[in-house]
Amino acid sequence: MSENEVTTFHNENAIFRIAMWSNIVAWAALVLSLVLFGNTMYSIIKNWAQVSQSLPAGFFEKIAAFGGIFLDPLVGGVFVFLALRGLSQGLYLAMDFYMGDDEGEND
Repeated sequence: MSENEVTTFHNENAIFRIAMWSNIVAWAALVLSLVLFGNTMYSIIKNWAQVSQSLPAGFFEKIAAFGGIFLDPLVGGVFVFLALRGLSQGLYLAMDFYMGDDEGEND
């Protein structure tokens, strides 16, 4: 064990692993939400005759109906993606601040 590991309560490698897995899960969530969006689009296009008959009469009501169908998987996936990417970048930024403080104390 190095002197740096003895004087701190965290393990830098563990933080890097958490940030790496946060990135991996973020991209997986984004891909999954895009796949769900594509599946929804395919289902609507394939059954367009039934979908068009069940839509409300007004133009804005049609937009609202499609907005609810399309935005649910995208908003959820994009939110999870941004939150996990933010966590990852926050951990990297905190490590930069910590490493910057250590280098200043050694001089």
